[in-house]
Parts: sequence; structure tokens; C-alpha cells
Amino acid sequence: MQEILSALDGLLPRASEHAAAAMHGSGRYWSGPLDVQRLAVSGVGLAATCAQQLAHSLGREDRVITARLPEVIAAFGSVSHLRLDGQSLPGFAPCSGFFPVADGWLRTHANYPHHRERLFRALDITHDDALAPALARLTGEQAESRIVAEGGIAARVATEQEWRADAASTPGPWLELTPADTPVRLFDRAGSGASTRSSDSAGCPSGSAEGPFAAPRGTTSLTPLAGVRVVSLTRVIAGPTAAKFLAALGADVLRIDPPALPELLGQHLDTDPGVRCVSWDLADPARADDLADALDAADVLLTGYRPGSLTDLGLDAASIRDRFPHLVHVELSAWEPSGPRGGRRGFDSIVQAATGIAHHYGARDEHGRWRPGALPVQTLDHTAGYGMAAAA
Repeated sequence: MQEILSALDGLLPRASEHAAAAMHGSGRYWSGPLDVQRLAVSGVGLAATCAQQLAHSLGREDRVITARLPEVIAAFGSVSHLRLDGQSLPGFAPCSGFFPVADGWLRTHANYPHHRERLFRALDITHDDALAPALARLTGEQAESRIVAEGGIAARVATEQEWRADAASTPGPWLELTPADTPVRLFDRAGSGASTRSSDSAGCPSGSAEGPFAAPRGTTSLTPLAGVRVVSLTRVIAGPTAAKFLAALGADVLRIDPPALPELLGQHLDTDPGVRCVSWDLADPARADDLADALDAADVLLTGYRPGSLTDLGLDAASIRDRFPHLVHVELSAWEPSGPRGGRRGFDSIVQAATGIAHHYGARDEHGRWRPGALPVQTLDHTAGYGMAAAA
């Protein structure tokens, strides 16, 4: 957890101290063998500290950004509090969960229809009830390999020791920062000329709200991040959590999703408050131009798709840095790039299974059979989201 608190100490003086001080409250809300609560608090504290530092650099020295522990607990479990037409949202889909395999357990993720289709194709099945028998005939490695080869989501449940033994190298830093070739300067929204990006470098006039962004640069607001523009190419929980946090503090956030893969309704309602969402096919040259206009006008780009999946669209890190050098580009990856799963799709529950967390939370059921368990909330996703917001 100290690595999270100190992730930006080299850039922000006493960042770890301020991150710890940004949190208020005490008590133990989540039980279990791992200190999940401290993980959550560390991520939120770092994001709050960085947001306050940014607000101060914009001349808003009177803005104080803190969080109370009960609010953090509620935010990390937000989907469980959400009601749609008075009804709670369904949890994991029937084909998402732990399933016995010939030599242990496998975790699958099939909440999204396209992932369910790939799972079925990999195992040559046609209905939900066929999943458990199909997996029981395979080893964990066989099942994982087949499903991943079809673009599906699965991971064998491993112990922490197995995970560390299989890792290609010592895990890298939680946040890895690559300095820009040119200084990243924020727009002068107060007209003071202090440490800002000019309107020319951002590609938009300071007094207009052109393109997809709602507010002109000169809009007066009491919110800490008013005038900061963010484009979010992220899905599910982690990236949208970063976008939601920045939007809550006043940033103008635009989320772009592909029409063929719409976000789940409950996920959208939970993660997109304050965020304007559009559905653009970025393979369409006209929409690609729209995105380029948005990126010209933006300050921050968040990307959270599988590593390499945006390259054909010219949205890989190298291309973004070349075409839009003014942007702060924050990339999210579930896996260590050089590790055994580098380049794969990743979800919180799958990372838990692969890294030993699910094993740590395992227990005997009512029949005396051991089965893996899970963190009380999707802590890895949420904390990663606050880490993205801090990096931005």
C-alpha cells in the first residue's frame, strides 16, 4: 500500500503525506485476510491529493479535496447501492464465476454478450448449463488457453506462490510515468498567464465550446477542475472510475464507446455520472476526424483497452505522443507488459484468480469442499481507476 501512497513522491513534494492526510475516518468495514480497506483508502487519498495540487496550480488555492472513510466504502461498492426502477442490479452473469476443472478451479468472465459468445465458441457449447460439464473435463491450463485463444476471458485459480513463480520478472511500479518531450502545461483559465497551456497548443479558442466539449474554456466555476477536458476510451469499472472522479471535480469528460459493443446499462449508470457519452465507430474516417478534433481540444486522454487493440486506429501510446504531444495520456493495463499474461484482456475478478487473491479468500462450503473466494468489492478496479485519475 505504501507503494501507492508514494507513487508520485518524485513529482509532488510530500505526496504520500498529503495522500494519507486527505482521508478522514476510522473503523474496519471489510473483513478478510488482506487489507482491502487500506488499498482503497490509499488510492483515493492519492487521487484527492493530486487533484488538489492541480486545482492549486490553476489558481484555486482555496479548494480542499478530502474524503471520508464511509464515503470511500460506499463508492467502492456503489453498484450494490444502485437501483433501476426500484430493483437492484444483477451481479455476475450465470457464466461468470468459479467453475471446477480437472485439476482445480477456473474463473470465467462472461457478463458481456460478446465474451459469452467467445466462451461458448471456445468450448463448443450452446447454452449456459453446458458450461460446467465442459470445463470439468479440462485442466485449468487447457481451459484457460482455449478460452483466451478465442478472445474470451478466463484464468486458472492459482496460489500466490504459483503466480510469483510464473511471473517473468519482478512486478514493476504501480504507476509508471514517461516524461513528455515537451512540457505539459495547463490552460490559463483564470487569465493570469501562470503555468498554462495556450489555446493555440490545445487547438481550440479559449472562449468557445467547439466540438463535443460542453463548456468554453473561460467558464467560471467553483469546482476544482473546471475547464480541464478529458477524453475517455475506457470501459467497465477502472477507467470509468477515473473519468467519474475527474467529472465530479468539474472536469469536462467525454466517453466514447464503439456502437457494436455498448456498455451494460447498469455499468453505465454506475460509472458515468457527470460524463457525456457518445457512440462512435472510430474505424469510420469521419468519426476518426471527430476524435482527432476532440483530442486536439482535450487536456487528458484515458485509455483502458487491451494493450495493442487501439494500434490499428492510431491510438497507441507512440502515435498519441506524436500526433497530440500536448496530451497527458494515461494507459491502463491489467497485467505486467512483460509478464506471462502481458497483452491479454483483464478484469478485476480474473486478476484475483490469477494472482492468488481468490485462493487467499477460499474457504470450505457447507459440504466441506474448498472453493475459492473473492474480495468484498471490485477493489482492484476501483483503486486502479483512482490511480489513473492521480496520474492524469
